Parts: sequence; structure tokens; C-alpha cells
Amino acid sequence: MKTTLLTGLVLALVLLPGIGRAQTYQTTDDCAFIKTKHNFHYVGDDQPLRDEDFEGVPALLPKQAPIVPATPHPIEVAESDRAYTDGRYDEAAALVADAANLTPADPSVLNCYARALYRGANTRELSYPVYQRLIALLDIYGRESPQAVTVYMPFVEAYFKLATLQLDDQQWAAASYNLSRAAAALRSMPDAAAENSSLREQILQYQTECFANLHQLELCRYFGQRTLKFFPGNRYVKPYLAALPKPKPAPRR
Repeated sequence: MKTTLLTGLVLALVLLPGIGRAQTYQTTDDCAFIKTKHNFHYVGDDQPLRDEDFEGVPALLPKQAPIVPATPHPIEVAESDRAYTDGRYDEAAALVADAANLTPADPSVLNCYARALYRGANTRELSYPVYQRLIALLDIYGRESPQAVTVYMPFVEAYFKLATLQLDDQQWAAASYNLSRAAAALRSMPDAAAENSSLREQILQYQTECFANLHQLELCRYFGQRTLKFFPGNRYVKPYLAALPKPKPAPRR
């Protein structure tokens, strides 16, 4: 898939005020990003962005030395993918384990290795550092910065699964960020979004949990209500919504 780079505002951003000293977020649809994030890079493959990808738009970071991608391992990746599809998760992990430990790492190899560990018997926790390594590598590839969000669209599952591991570790802000990147990737691929309604529901419900724990009450309400709007049968968000103070009535005119 050819790399696609979009820089600028994505749709209309609705600013929701922070509470107390908490970070101020901006929301659009299923995403919530801190307000400093106003440039969005969508990349359609697993390759590093190049200086020429920024021609005609303001680069958010100083130009960097070209990144030499790792040697790809298409045979190992294909065999691991088949084993994963068949539910042979331990075998799927073993098929790419050696390649995953090479430096520099290949994102596609790391993704195969991490997702197999995530689903394997008693290896879920082992996937955590692999997913961290994968997403950190993609952030370098995509020139992630305080002003820029980089979303590698083929890795929507990786953003989501890293977020779930961060939820387990109570890293609420980090989890919310990766949930938002997963949601942004889904939104950029309408066909994938239509086929993954369950993933969308989980993103929304976990965002509700994140913002409840971040004491961002209006954002908790936003995502909880959005979950029930699109998935009325969802029960996960109801305790979070029930714990919120009732919104103040609008002033009479």
C-alpha cells in the first residue's frame, strides 16, 4: 500500500475544557487528542517517512538522517500469519521470534510476534514490551512530536492491543492516546471500520474508562454516551456514567 501523508486539521475539532489542572483535550468522533496535537500523519505502509513526504507542508521536526529499514522477512511473516489464523499462537510466535530480536527491527515482524504472544497461552504479558517496541519504532518512522499524531494504518490492531495492556497497567493517558490512534486508523478506512464494529465498541468503552480515571468527567460522559448511542446494549460503560454528577441544566432565558 502506498504511503499517504495528510497534515493539518482532521475534520472539525470540538474542544472540551479540562477539569482542574488536567490536560485539555480535543475530540472528533471517536478520538480524543490533547490540544497541542493539530497535525495528523496517516501512513498506509510500514515504511519511514522521508523529508520529501513533507514537501509543501511545514515539517514538525528538524530534518533527520534517513532511516534504513530493516531487512524484511516475508516468508517468516507469511508462515506466522497462517499459524495465527489457524489458532496456533505459540507456533506463530516461534516462527518470527529470531527475526523479531534483530536490530534494526522490521515492524511487520514485530507485529506478528506481538499479536501471537498476546493470544498465546500464558504469554500475554510477554507481548507488552514487543508492542511497546513496535509502536516506539513507528513513532520514530512517522516523526511523532508534541504537535503531531502519526497513525500507521496497517497497525490499527497494534495500537489497540497496546492500549489494552496499558489499561491493565493503569496507564490511562497512554492508553487513551493509543485508543485514539486506533480509532483514527479505523475512521480512515471505512471498509475496515464497517467490518470491525466490535473493535469500535471496545475503543469507545475503554475511552470511557480512561477518562473516568483521568477525572475528565465531560470526556467520560462524551465517550460513555457515544458508546450507548452506537451500541445500546453495551453494559461496560453504565457504571461509569452512573457515577458522574448530573449535568447542570441550561440557564433559562
